Amino acid sequence: MKRKGVFLLTLALLVLLTGCWNRRELNDLAIVMGTGIDKIDGEYVISAQIVNPGGVASKEGGGMNQSSVATYSMRASSIFEGIRKMTTVTPRRLYFSHIQVLVLGEQIAKEGAKEVLDLLFRDHEVRPDFYVILAKDATALQILSMIDPLEKIPATKLYKSLETAESAWGSIVSIQLDEFIADLLRDGIEPVLVGVNLKGKVHMGTSGGNSQKESQSSLLRYHEIGVFKGDKLRGWFNEEESIGFSYITDRVDSTVEEIPCDKNNKIVIEIIRSKTTVNGKVEKGKPQVEVSIFAEGNVGEVACSNDLSDPKTIYKLEADVEKQIKGKIVSAIHKAQKQYRSDVFGFGQSIYKNDPKGWEKVKENWDSQFPNLKVKIKTDVKIRRTGKVGNSFIPFMKKE
Repeated sequence: MKRKGVFLLTLALLVLLTGCWNRRELNDLAIVMGTGIDKIDGEYVISAQIVNPGGVASKEGGGMNQSSVATYSMRASSIFEGIRKMTTVTPRRLYFSHIQVLVLGEQIAKEGAKEVLDLLFRDHEVRPDFYVILAKDATALQILSMIDPLEKIPATKLYKSLETAESAWGSIVSIQLDEFIADLLRDGIEPVLVGVNLKGKVHMGTSGGNSQKESQSSLLRYHEIGVFKGDKLRGWFNEEESIGFSYITDRVDSTVEEIPCDKNNKIVIEIIRSKTTVNGKVEKGKPQVEVSIFAEGNVGEVACSNDLSDPKTIYKLEADVEKQIKGKIVSAIHKAQKQYRSDVFGFGQSIYKNDPKGWEKVKENWDSQFPNLKVKIKTDVKIRRTGKVGNSFIPFMKKE
């Protein structure tokens, strides 16, 4: 009886131990680090940047014999077809589990990106935690092909640059695939994506022998924020408006505000932290929102004779920074309301969270309510430190 019990237990365990039935050897896979999708003349152009482990290792060891990456592209009538057809030119099967960035062409975004996003979100091999960015005034293939002297893999360069820029400059936002789709599905908010463009000549940045001098003429730059309505790109916030968007949505970790102090000079304030609170409600049938921003900063650069030891100077400087931040916010809200009619700030979501019953009254007509929404803005800035030198020595320098 005891032996029979052991036998049955062994059988049950064997059913559970399926083994590596879908095992794939590393030597049979092409690991995709970055993907680009364009639309040209009615056809999709799918790009895949594949890492070459041997090339990366050889460069780390000082060798230059192999390229770190290979970027393949294929034209097709559908994205899925293009990915499959790419196997006709790649020596290995594409493996998408390690994607760091997806670059969407501007034309794709204008026509609607839902098919692209659905394919990648649906694929069981693809994790939805990679960044989605827009190629502005360039193709996704061109963006992926740019070689940087500091990073062996262009997709990694895009990934790291985005995270670095977001933490240091207020006009940059990083959006992952799952976050973008969540904003597509939720009421009272529309998605955004950051744009990347090329500075200089494309052929210089794509050259394998790209020197440091050449790379200065062919740089990738994260610049502006693309405003969506649903899955379609409506237009762009400029740099000032993009910073205003980041303040409203509480995305500012650190940035810089420049305050003129005379005709030719300025004081530069480094914003070291910022906190935004958005409260929305419906009062007498009309929605309204209040945006409150508290920011702290340090004096980073002074090129004029302002006496920083005088508290009045600091108070005025704080007021000037408050006014400047408010101006950027007002510009962003005005463009979103009047030009794009798209609630990328999530004001509708704020009303839903703070006044659910009120939201039910305006929800169905939010697209027509948002352009006329009253938004009250409060800014409070405190300057904490002026630096170790106090007043600037520049005004006291001898004239040439």
